[in-house]
Amino acid sequence: MRTARYGVGVRRRLEKIEQLRSQKYKCPQCRKLSMKRLYSGVWTCKRCGLEIADGAYTMTVKSLS
Repeated sequence: MRTARYGVGVRRRLEKIEQLRSQKYKCPQCRKLSMKRLYSGVWTCKRCGLEIADGAYTMTVKSLS
């Protein structure tokens, strides 16, 4: 979104959300940086195959009990 539309604050917030949702997170089961966002609210581990529901844009689960 690099157009002159909308305000700079909105563009910065969108950029931050897009960065957070595309990065890898630590898997709560195998402890490797391999959790990726599959789609809104669903996260999957590429290494062990764990699939969990969590935040829409970021993962907040620290460990499985």
